[in-house]
Amino acid sequence: MLTITKYAIKEMIKKRAFLLIAILTVGYLFIYGYGLSLAFHNNNQVVNNTPNIAKMLLESQLLSAGLYFSNFIVAFLIVLTSVGAVSGDVESGAIYALLYKPLKRHEYVLGKFIGLSIIITVYSTLLFLSVIGLNIAFGTKVYLGLGNVFRALFFFDLGPVVLLSLVIASSSIMSTVNTGVLAVMTYGIAMIGGILEQMGSFFTDATSQGLSNVGIITSLILPTDVIFRKMNAELLTQNTGLSFLAQGPFGGTSQPSPIMFVYIAFYICFLLYYGTRKFEKRDL
Repeated sequence: MLTITKYAIKEMIKKRAFLLIAILTVGYLFIYGYGLSLAFHNNNQVVNNTPNIAKMLLESQLLSAGLYFSNFIVAFLIVLTSVGAVSGDVESGAIYALLYKPLKRHEYVLGKFIGLSIIITVYSTLLFLSVIGLNIAFGTKVYLGLGNVFRALFFFDLGPVVLLSLVIASSSIMSTVNTGVLAVMTYGIAMIGGILEQMGSFFTDATSQGLSNVGIITSLILPTDVIFRKMNAELLTQNTGLSFLAQGPFGGTSQPSPIMFVYIAFYICFLLYYGTRKFEKRDL
């Protein structure tokens, strides 16, 4: 399995899509940093006489927006580079050379998952810290303690791992094209569900409950959005215990319960188990 892990890492790095996204990520950070410089300069001039809380509210939304689109970039990287992780080898015939050695099929699938998880986690960590660093460099008033940052980083990295488990399981069962369609559609459903649940806070009674139910259902299908909103709340919860800065279009009015994270752990394990079991029975 270690051999497959190393093979998956090398294969990922050599892909042109990975290099392209890395270059575009640098461009994204440059544009985001330039936008921050203008926003922070204008914020300091226009609301210089207002309480710091007004500045913090604006700057927290700038930080949340940067992380939200960074999260989307990581998901885009997973879809582009991992949908053919297993099915691509099957379709190209490369799988025969790999399985010719004394290697079990479940070791092959798990090795792919571990290798890709390492690359994705390193990439998302660097992107997360870059966004945080840009906000700190421009003098954000938002409290970003080490505890907040490390807890938020854990959840920021957890979301891509959840999406990757779905992609690897699907790639073990279906073709590359079908895996790509499934990954994009489920990720989009999770995003829409999260937005609708967030909108539910502006309504009352049945409407609010209905939108909240939509968010809960979509988070069960793919819990990436609820993980991001948990990350946002952990990052923007102040040392006073106040978490109002985590609200807004990228925040979350309600926090997922510990049971939800038990479900997420089960979700990852089940997908990998189901994917490996199906791949062992797959006709190559």
